[in-house]
Amino acid sequence: MIHSRPGVRIEFGLVAHLSRMGMTPRQSSLAALPDEPGEARSASVVVTDALREAIIRGTLRGGERVRQDAVASRFGVSQMIVREAFKQLVGEGFLKAEPRRGVSVAVLTADEAWEMTQLRSLLEAQALEWAIPRMTKADLEAAARTLAELDKARSTDRIIALNARFHESLYAPAGRQRTLAIIANLRLNFERYLRFTWEETRHLDQSQQEHKDLLALCLAGDTEGACGLLKRHILATGMVLVDHLKAGATE
Repeated sequence: MIHSRPGVRIEFGLVAHLSRMGMTPRQSSLAALPDEPGEARSASVVVTDALREAIIRGTLRGGERVRQDAVASRFGVSQMIVREAFKQLVGEGFLKAEPRRGVSVAVLTADEAWEMTQLRSLLEAQALEWAIPRMTKADLEAAARTLAELDKARSTDRIIALNARFHESLYAPAGRQRTLAIIANLRLNFERYLRFTWEETRHLDQSQQEHKDLLALCLAGDTEGACGLLKRHILATGMVLVDHLKAGATE
């Protein structure tokens, strides 16, 4: 664990994130970047991705304050760059901005989880409806390979990544980039909570069987059946999260 200043807690995972890009928090292009619009956006993306990953993995926990000056110092960038990162993450729902109090890691309520589940069921079913007529043999084979990997996966991180890849592979043929971007954002906000609920329930086994049934319907070109199953699948997964959040609020 690395402690910067009071209010920010960031683990080595963020350092690794930068290292994979050939950078460290206080060296190379990050520290040297001038405060020019094009360059600032590039640095902001690095900080945004690192903070988002920390929130998804639970390194930065719900309700925890994240100080702008501390993050800027931690990564060796200007506060302007950090403001851009914060703005992006607030828009995505990962951070919450409060007047005169700065930002903190957003906490998802049971009501918000229910609303997002309804949105996901509508948007993802629509994306699949658009995609099925355009699916190729290669698309379906790629989805099948992902399911085979999911059968063997054991770590939660691996399971979550493969689950996302499977769904993305089914929707991608739709070619509706705006819809796919919204779906991806909703899924990311769910993943940081499902990371824990899946470890506590047996829902994952049911989820994987539904994945296989969904792929079979896509192979058969049964658009109505596939979209109906997908909606039920998303609603069931969402209710696992809603129930978990309700139980936590009661406690």
